[in-house]
Amino acid sequence: MFYAAIAAGAAFIAIGIASSIYATQAVDVRLDNTIKPGLSDDITPDMNVGNTASIMVSGSTFDIKIEDPDKQVVTSKSNVTSFNYDLTAQKAGEYHIGVKNTGSTNLSIAGHTQTKSSPLGLSGALMLLVTGVIVVGLGLRFSRR
Repeated sequence: MFYAAIAAGAAFIAIGIASSIYATQAVDVRLDNTIKPGLSDDITPDMNVGNTASIMVSGSTFDIKIEDPDKQVVTSKSNVTSFNYDLTAQKAGEYHIGVKNTGSTNLSIAGHTQTKSSPLGLSGALMLLVTGVIVVGLGLRFSRR
């Protein structure tokens, strides 16, 4: 029982450390979506300074607005049928890319963005670390018996 508890605790700790590191690093996410007429989509990547996003929208007429974490408009277009934009984050935080289909046919969104996980993802990783320490402590308790 002692060795099983120590091994399980060590596994929890290792996974918790790896998850903590992963939660703070931006990963590349592919954008691939279709928006029906009259609907909108809000893409909110949490970016570090220097992270990039590339977005391509085509199809029906639409409105698009990209805002930085301070709600300052990076770019805004209305009643367009095609849009390509490469964004490099100048500020760390959550960017907002809002697309509203104002036309009568579907819109196609493609591209990629770099984003990191939410603070909830980091708290889950830290919970794994705490669980690992508790399990190791229980394992050490079994060794005394």
